[in-house]
Amino acid sequence: FKSNRQMLFLMGPRQVGKTTLAKMIKKGRHYLYLNWDVLDDRKLILKGPKAVAESADLAIAKSHKPFVIFDEIHKYRQWKTFLKGFYDKYGTLCKILVTGSARLDVYQKGGDSLMGRYFAYRIHPFSIAELTAPTIGRIPIRRIPKKISEASFNKLWICGGYPEPYQKGSKTFLRRWQR
Repeated sequence: FKSNRQMLFLMGPRQVGKTTLAKMIKKGRHYLYLNWDVLDDRKLILKGPKAVAESADLAIAKSHKPFVIFDEIHKYRQWKTFLKGFYDKYGTLCKILVTGSARLDVYQKGGDSLMGRYFAYRIHPFSIAELTAPTIGRIPIRRIPKKISEASFNKLWICGGYPEPYQKGSKTFLRRWQR
């Protein structure tokens, strides 16, 4: 993401941690975070790419590339056209992160092509590998399998791999969360 010009798309099922990751990325950096579900953010997006660029101060972004984060923008009917225009006009002045559900899979429907403009990453619920080595950094993609503790396995088996239910470890919370 640092050395590439493409937008980063974080996709995955609901409640898997896409927004949490986006908020972690923005810490300590110049950024503009827009969430389609927030009415004021939606109004800004509907004003068009120029209004978003002005709000992110992209005209003065010479020595650094601020992050522009679009959360849940796939709910906007013309999201692909908006992103294509924003990226083509302002993509060299900022880093763009887009989060959303599997609907971000642009190959599923026709319309404006975003080909070559983004890298897509799908986020999944926790895996046993993540639970046995919960660190982020320079971890090899292929790791030597580790045995998971019986308690962790039972918690994963009962509560699933979605972050919040797993962390709570409560059947009652899981049932309420699933509803």
